[in-house]
Amino acid sequence: MIEPETLIDGRYRVSSRLGTGGMADVYLARDELLGRQVAVKVLHPHYVEDQEFVERFKREASSAAALSHPNIVAIFDRGEWNGTYYIAMEYVAGRSLKAIVREQGALDPAAALDIVIQILGAARFAHRRGVIHRDLKPHNVILDEDGRARVTDFGIARAGASDMTLTGSIMGTAQYLSPEQAQGFAVSAASDLYSVGVILYELLTGTVPFEGETAVAIAFKQVSAVPQPPSALNPALPKSLDAVVLRALAKDPVERYADDDELIGALEAELPALPAGTAGAVPRSTRAAAADGYAAATAPPPTGSMLLAPAPEERRPPGEERRRRWLLWGLGALLLAGAIAAALLLLGPAKKVHVPRVIGLTEQAAGARLRGVGLESDPSLKASSTVPAGLVISQSPKAGALVDKGGKVGIVISGGPATKPLPDVEGLTAAKAVAKLKQEGFKASAKSQSSSTVKAGLVIGTDPPAGAVELLGSAVSVFVSSGPAPVKVPNVVGETLENAEATLTGEGLTVGKVARRVTTAQAPETVLEQKPRGGKTIKAGGAVDLVVAQAPKEVPVPNVVGQNEAAAAAALGGAGFKVKTTPVSTGEASQVGNVLSQQPAGGGQAPKGSTVTIGVGMLAPSTSTGTTTTPTTPAPAPPGPGK
Repeated sequence: MIEPETLIDGRYRVSSRLGTGGMADVYLARDELLGRQVAVKVLHPHYVEDQEFVERFKREASSAAALSHPNIVAIFDRGEWNGTYYIAMEYVAGRSLKAIVREQGALDPAAALDIVIQILGAARFAHRRGVIHRDLKPHNVILDEDGRARVTDFGIARAGASDMTLTGSIMGTAQYLSPEQAQGFAVSAASDLYSVGVILYELLTGTVPFEGETAVAIAFKQVSAVPQPPSALNPALPKSLDAVVLRALAKDPVERYADDDELIGALEAELPALPAGTAGAVPRSTRAAAADGYAAATAPPPTGSMLLAPAPEERRPPGEERRRRWLLWGLGALLLAGAIAAALLLLGPAKKVHVPRVIGLTEQAAGARLRGVGLESDPSLKASSTVPAGLVISQSPKAGALVDKGGKVGIVISGGPATKPLPDVEGLTAAKAVAKLKQEGFKASAKSQSSSTVKAGLVIGTDPPAGAVELLGSAVSVFVSSGPAPVKVPNVVGETLENAEATLTGEGLTVGKVARRVTTAQAPETVLEQKPRGGKTIKAGGAVDLVVAQAPKEVPVPNVVGQNEAAAAAALGGAGFKVKTTPVSTGEASQVGNVLSQQPAGGGQAPKGSTVTIGVGMLAPSTSTGTTTTPTTPAPAPPGPGK
């Protein structure tokens, strides 16, 4: 738990903990930079170790930050702090829809439909921008102090929804999980519509369609069980509303409503048929205007007390209540018919009407105002960085124009700041990638990054990644390959040529020029020198030149046996050999000073520069006592060449 007064990421000072969930803790904090209260969601530590989850968390938080809508809790910032990740979002003072249902039970049917229409308005805005909530449930819907529904966790509620072994938030998630999610299949906007259907069921009946002891048991029922009609639990509900709810809860996504608009239309069509006169009912004008999150200009927004169902003891017996309603409806119909007849007699048929001004109203409020004078709205969507999302930017015909009653007025609705998925520029050159991103409306800048798989000069990827939905004009980093990272050259001097080649290749280098030189100090094929030397850093794939020892060349060995020592040494030295002399005893004076043996023998081959050992005769001492031996003068050396 983060203590009060802790400063998160140097900006958000914690006041208190608002709550905890399966994925994160949420804290109330003050944004020291902008001086406003925010809610900071801090990811639980065990998720931080899952890099795949963290990347998805960051990517989808970026997508959700682009959603600016009055029924969506805004995301302001995301970042990394103290070994974990956080999201800073709008702080909404209010209560979760789940808390209200737990405390009060079923809501008034009109209030329930009003809230769900607002939720669908938020979902529609996100779906049109490619963002799917994946975890719509009353826990993620806050009713603010004005009674407006605010949906949170758009795009970041993906964590663990299929992990049915957990409890707590996952158990709650399972109760609102679509059949395709429960089976691990791909999700779509239709999955969110199913979850909205479960929310509507709970608001109308006070209970969810499927309960169970474990999340797995609940998920199994989502896939295979058929829910009871809501009217079986709340007999005051019309059968036609049963059909709407059960279609939203169809097991096959194809059998559900085609989109948010179709379900909104079906719910609006049910509003007139709801039980009238019950305590807490929301006026029709307010329900129509609040469908996209704003109150109509002519009616106040619903308050928290207007969302509560009447206490059981205040209700009349079912038969008496039905008779009273029929009587009131019949009287109202007679009065209305009389008023219409009187108007027709006095004024005649109205064929032309003046177009009211609807610029600045919400789509639903504008539609209500136009219908009030007998006109229909023809809405279209346009991005705007100046007009808040959901409000009318322009209208055609203009206000005050006289048009045929029953005609259509085109209204352009602000979609908020424009967003667009980032294009895929991987594999392009840096210049082409930057140009393409700028053409799509983003600010792109190239950054160098080493890569062993992408050719130098080509794009490795972007941040945010391709496909992420971003605000137009936002910054995009383009990572351009600089080729493989530089390599530190290993020291291979003293290794054999074979081992040196293996070492260099293993480091991503190549063997360049190999020069061999004769040496007697090192064994043949030993590396004597290298260039660049060990420890230097060069480009991956670069070449290292080597100098390698080789075996000396073999030459013929002269035969010097019988020559005197000096002549023999001269002959062997001239042939490229070194000479080593050893004495050999002899009893013959004629052999003294002459070569009596040599190794290696003459006539063979030996490495040039190697040593030839010669045995030179030396007179052996006399073994006869008293005998004087006259030394024999050595024979003169044979004349040299030319002598």
